[in-house]
Amino acid sequence: MNKSSGIPQYLCIADELRAKLMTMPIGAPLEPEQALAAEYGVSRGTIRQAIDVLVREEMVVREQGRGSFRNRPKEAPLLLTIETSALDSIRTIGEESEIGHLSVTTAKAPPKIADMLEIPRGTRVRRVSRVRMYGGEPLAYAVGYLRTDLTPPLFKRDFKTSLSELARNTLHLRFDARYIECHASAADPDSAKALGIPDGSPVLNIGFLCKNHGGVPILVDVITFPPSQILRFSVSLNKNA
Repeated sequence: MNKSSGIPQYLCIADELRAKLMTMPIGAPLEPEQALAAEYGVSRGTIRQAIDVLVREEMVVREQGRGSFRNRPKEAPLLLTIETSALDSIRTIGEESEIGHLSVTTAKAPPKIADMLEIPRGTRVRRVSRVRMYGGEPLAYAVGYLRTDLTPPLFKRDFKTSLSELARNTLHLRFDARYIECHASAADPDSAKALGIPDGSPVLNIGFLCKNHGGVPILVDVITFPPSQILRFSVSLNKNA
């Protein structure tokens, strides 16, 4: 904490506590005011002012006689990392989600998908479409394509988790996930209906290509986010790029 910045101490402390809270799961307790006062070398009154800021932001909730706890503001963006699934990111902050509008079929692979999976165009693949629900609202619409020659038939009862976890834990496939692309587009009728938005609305699409350790493509998963969803991404940069 920079005491010579001219910014009131309680605001500096609030900034540091805010950053700490973002790494904590929902419901996790904040350290007692007395302990925080000793850590920052300030009075409990200053700590109380800092926590008041976080309470107004709905990042912290106070419970009489128990202390202060991590809360998620209604407007807080969901922190996602490119290296993990949306489900993993939601779990990280201590919340739950569920799959809705699940469809498991076989269909001809779109040309671009066939090229990614390194199969002849027109080859039939397993197509899995679903909506990831979060807080009672659609978080994302996802469509996955799996090679039929490398995966057994799938059924709705199999989908108690994410497609990537299903591939690892149920189908016992070993693979490395590689990021493909992230681009904006207009929502097509299927994604618009699934997300409850007007056809043609702006959406963000993120694609993942999963290959096994032998380098053979196994599945492509394309996740579409609605314009109402605020996202922040943590990405790994290749220093040699």
